[in-house]
Amino acid sequence: MATVSFTEESGVLTTVHLPSKPPRHWNAEVLKYTLRELQQKPRVYPSFTTAFQRRVWDAIAKIPWGKTLTYKALAERIGHPKAARAVGQACGANRLLLVIPCHRVVGSNGGLGGFAFGLEWKRKLLEWEAS
Repeated sequence: MATVSFTEESGVLTTVHLPSKPPRHWNAEVLKYTLRELQQKPRVYPSFTTAFQRRVWDAIAKIPWGKTLTYKALAERIGHPKAARAVGQACGANRLLLVIPCHRVVGSNGGLGGFAFGLEWKRKLLEWEAS
């Protein structure tokens, strides 16, 4: 059975832990409900985050369910049109996976880009959101 767990420090959610591979059979409705509930909660960022990361993550949180945005478009959206790589790095530093849905950010070339838990997870999350 696949388990998703969370780490908190001083009452602030700091990390979401996922199994190494996405399960083949998760109840899609339960997953959708859980993701939407997590993403609706007020975000309190851990103290170790930078102002730039918070700007990127706030913009990512506004990407609608089932939609994607490129790293470049996200950089433009936050007012740093030449910072697509820095946006990618901010995504890579995100430990609040599922809460800050960085899986919705993709490459301009149509590729998935990266994801802290691997492209298999990113692909699966995007599939689940699309269904």
